[in-house]
Amino acid sequence: METFKLISATACFLGIVITALSSLYPSEKFSKQMKMIFSLIFIISIVRPFASGKINFPEINENISANEEYYSEKNEEAYDYFVRSVEENINSSLEASLNEINIYPANIQTSINISENGSISINEVKLVLDDLNLLPDAEKCIRNAAKSNVTVTAEARTETQYTDISAE
Repeated sequence: METFKLISATACFLGIVITALSSLYPSEKFSKQMKMIFSLIFIISIVRPFASGKINFPEINENISANEEYYSEKNEEAYDYFVRSVEENINSSLEASLNEINIYPANIQTSINISENGSISINEVKLVLDDLNLLPDAEKCIRNAAKSNVTVTAEARTETQYTDISAE
């Protein structure tokens, strides 16, 4: 920043000096040569700091790579949030379907896969049930709701799971 201030001050000073000296031409015969000499002095004084390496411009690639990393990280965060939201929505939908047939799971967890074309498929559904005898009916209900052959696993609810659910 200091270098740019110095360049600006130098340009202003030289502009004033050149204007003052241009009025002192010995004759009109040398005016074109004098203008060229003054112009060269002016240009050299402006270009000299750049040529000496006192002024460095930031690398454009550094800025681009920093922005790329930032946006890549934000993109991953957005994708993870999207996946969690979809899984929560599927969990709610499956829970409503199970409640319709009087199965009340303590917990439902789904694992989904989002393909390149944007289609969502459910890989696995994990249930926590009070009675594992309800698992065949739950599997049938989940497969009908998901309209696919989904892997359904279940475990019995334990005392800790009662505590965790009531604490929420």
